[in-house]
Amino acid sequence: MPLYLYPKSPFKHNSEIRAELQNEMLRLIGHVDDTVFNDVQARLDCLCSWLCSTPKTTTFRVNNLVADTETVVKEITKELSQIGPTFKVRTNRYFPELIVVSCCDTTMELNFQYLPKEIIVDSICGTAVLRGAHVFAPGVMGIPQGLQVGDTVSVYADLTGDCKKGFNKRYVSPYKVFLGNGVLRITRNALFGATVKSPSGIAVFMTDVVSRLPSLSDSVLSKGSALLQNLPSIICSRVLNPLSDEIILDMCAAPGNKTTHISDLMKGSGTIVALEKIKSKVERMRIQCNEFRATNIQIFCFDSTKAVSEVKEKIFSNGPPYNAESFDRILLDVPCSALGQRPQLTNPITVAQINSYVPLQRKLFSAAVQLLKFGGVLVYSTCTITVGENEGIVSWALRTYPYLRLESVRKNLCSLGLPHIGASGMEISGLTSEESKNLCRFGVESDSVGFFIACFVKTIAET
Repeated sequence: MPLYLYPKSPFKHNSEIRAELQNEMLRLIGHVDDTVFNDVQARLDCLCSWLCSTPKTTTFRVNNLVADTETVVKEITKELSQIGPTFKVRTNRYFPELIVVSCCDTTMELNFQYLPKEIIVDSICGTAVLRGAHVFAPGVMGIPQGLQVGDTVSVYADLTGDCKKGFNKRYVSPYKVFLGNGVLRITRNALFGATVKSPSGIAVFMTDVVSRLPSLSDSVLSKGSALLQNLPSIICSRVLNPLSDEIILDMCAAPGNKTTHISDLMKGSGTIVALEKIKSKVERMRIQCNEFRATNIQIFCFDSTKAVSEVKEKIFSNGPPYNAESFDRILLDVPCSALGQRPQLTNPITVAQINSYVPLQRKLFSAAVQLLKFGGVLVYSTCTITVGENEGIVSWALRTYPYLRLESVRKNLCSLGLPHIGASGMEISGLTSEESKNLCRFGVESDSVGFFIACFVKTIAET
């Protein structure tokens, strides 16, 4: 029986990306000898392997504007009982909107036999399956002739993208990885027939997945009651700590998960302005806000780099751009290289693309500082692991805006009953040891996606 190995690195341009990440690490360390160099290589190996692996938990965020946590837990538990293996569902009294579902025990016997009937999916679909999704029709690349609805099939992800859409034979390649087994729910003709334009629905109902996470989506829950959301993303809104009588700005708001969480924390009161420059994302956000009964959110299709008004005394209710010092708290979850996503089966990003984000992040940050009231809070976050987009931005911000003060993210985590989640930021030139400790970085030590959170307070008037 052949062994389909998972990649050791997700990067298509692996040598170039490793060299970039290596140079970042070496610049942090300063003095370099053979021992240090070998240690950096080992850390990079560990990082790349971690990025290819799947977190061992699935997290839901309850929307208390619609439902209570106990009710959602019952719905999740009921669904899990129909799947088969016993999964652990946990809540946290200090963090009541958080529900954590752990993967089934490794001693639980699942069917990981390679079957003669198989389906090929693209790498994006593959990562979704590993996180607990079924195979949906748009992700299917190849399905052999003769397979019938109800057949038990093995599902593989194509890492290289060489499997052409509609492939009708068994796909032979060393660059496919085994995801698990499931039951076929759709015919080949319904996927690739001559009259089919946009196939939809579940193509394979997954029964046994190698990540051992349950195939569980928020679609099984009452509409608007909860959603799947990565733990660091949920923590972000808690670090912002919005109050019910405040005016909040979410500068890069799509898809709206953090925005609706902020609304929940404000109990539907106060005002939230959500800006997103891509129109199609704005429309999807409006739908989610309606489902989540987040009535205190004003959504605008607008470029946040231009959100500061050049006209004095502009009327707030007219929408963006806004006068300086208009907001009590600002969440800036910036566009980034997204290298922290897990699992990654393949990632075509280039070094040039990675380096292109910092100028945009600085422009957005500058706008945020101007829009923030004195005494206000600014939370900066990314879903990447590079130093330049994380600690590098913090160091630049403290130099550029000396009236900004870093607040401890760790204190927030302790108050949420999560004292051991995440790690401090990396110590780099321009940041003191204490400032680095105030940052929170989710990396290889964390059972989550890669993420970064910094919290600033605007302390005194500009000079």
